[in-house]
Amino acid sequence: MADSGVNLLLCATTLGDGGVVAFIADDKAAARRVLKGAGIGHQLRPAITVRMANVPGAGAATFRKLADAGLNVELLLRVRISEDEVDAVHAVDDPAAAESALGDQVVKDRRVRPLFVSPRHSARA
Repeated sequence: MADSGVNLLLCATTLGDGGVVAFIADDKAAARRVLKGAGIGHQLRPAITVRMANVPGAGAATFRKLADAGLNVELLLRVRISEDEVDAVHAVDDPAAAESALGDQVVKDRRVRPLFVSPRHSARA
């Protein structure tokens, strides 16, 4: 990606003996070209950036609002952490409904961002 001038926020997650890689690219079209050229499968997920207080229970309260609205968080990528706040990109099944449920917690200048997600891969050879 760097050779193509694409800047990434990166997160790799694991589950059992496998995992996925999720990231936000500053240039969606260039990132797609690089992945396709390298033969790397991926999916784009709509995502919103959510701001939460950096205190115990803030995440639980946010997830409760989403659950009460009947929404599922498919993936979460923390993109900024300070002493007072945490910004996290949430890949949700309905971004508009999530924005409605979370109100002012949604960072308006970064509302819906595409999140690249690799298929789940096994670490077994």
